[in-house]
Amino acid sequence: MRNDKYGMPPPTNRQEFEQNIFLSIEAALFRINNQIEDPGFMYSILPKLAELKPLPNGRINFNQVDESLRLDANSRRWMELMPPPELIKKDDKENK
Repeated sequence: MRNDKYGMPPPTNRQEFEQNIFLSIEAALFRINNQIEDPGFMYSILPKLAELKPLPNGRINFNQVDESLRLDANSRRWMELMPPPELIKKDDKENK
């Protein structure tokens, strides 16, 4: 995945995009197994993941991936690439 200083870099090939989709699947399994309630995820992303049917060769059928699922998957990958947040001291103030 190329580095882009202007935001989330898109996947450059099919393998990267499939990896991003599997990150969403992994997040769904984690939420289900740990009984984490997230209404936004459960009503918008989970049904779309359930509708995914593999092609005969086992790959993901991209015709079934809509924009919300694509955005969720790519955002999960982008969050993995982000540096950890810096802790701000209680006395720190924003520079103006």
